[in-house]
Amino acid sequence: MRASAMEENNALVPQKRRFWQHSERQIVPPKPVKSNVDTGMLKIFACLLMLCDHMGKMIFPDAYVLTFTGEVLSYLPRLNILRVIGRLAMPMFAYGIAVGCNYTHNIWKYAFRLLLMGILVHPLYQEAMGHVALGKFTWNGILPLDIYRYYFQGKNLNILFTLGLGTLIIGGYRHRRYMLMCFAILLTVALHSRIDYGYEGVFLIILFYAFLDRPLVSFVAVLLFFINWCMPRLITDYAFVLTKQGTSYALKFNETAFKRISSEIYALPSLLLIYLPIRKRYVKLPKRIFYFFYPAHLLLIYMLLLKG
Repeated sequence: MRASAMEENNALVPQKRRFWQHSERQIVPPKPVKSNVDTGMLKIFACLLMLCDHMGKMIFPDAYVLTFTGEVLSYLPRLNILRVIGRLAMPMFAYGIAVGCNYTHNIWKYAFRLLLMGILVHPLYQEAMGHVALGKFTWNGILPLDIYRYYFQGKNLNILFTLGLGTLIIGGYRHRRYMLMCFAILLTVALHSRIDYGYEGVFLIILFYAFLDRPLVSFVAVLLFFINWCMPRLITDYAFVLTKQGTSYALKFNETAFKRISSEIYALPSLLLIYLPIRKRYVKLPKRIFYFFYPAHLLLIYMLLLKG
């Protein structure tokens, strides 16, 4: 009798919840995903495309360069074919993170894993992607500060930091931790020039998440976002301008609107795969497969570079 009474009293006392523990009423419920739910398939494509991109940059820089002819197409950036194919990966990763944030049972652990892996793999990323001199750093008798100065200070950060920041922002929104959400947004802006794909990459994750249940709205919003991201002068200078020729008016092609097109324009075809109305998960992968593949593909590139 006494034990049962104590249990009843303990049940009446409000229990302190940890940072990541919330009642169901406090959490924004998951949205019904109405675009492609087979994120396993997208993850496989994204990983292979990322490998193509990085191999094209570091191992096969002299691969066939894709060039276009024509009044508009000639302004597209010139990249080797492997890098053009690799541009398709980023939107798939961003969409996969958005869906993961929607369904995960613990978004804080999700963000922590991404950021921790980003920190741990960063020295290898810097070496493999040519941001530091290959094999020059000595690991004998070093201090953590030496690692920070050589691999982190003033250096570009890998894609996992971009994905982790996007996860933190969505987590702050879903769990109504608005101070944390604002902090993550400010951190994203502060690191804009250093994180992979800048704050545009983080915003793309948020945009995918915002319209998971409205695929048509999402497609239009993401398409407009890409146009603004890749061709900022298209909006300010207009593709065609109305000019007066004598007593009549005519539309004239404005070539300045197509200058400085970003290479991310090549990522647009990936939206076709993202917005396929696939309602079933046909490909089931281990949850941690990406955390294995990302350092593994960097290690492969690093070993190939060492062999010369």
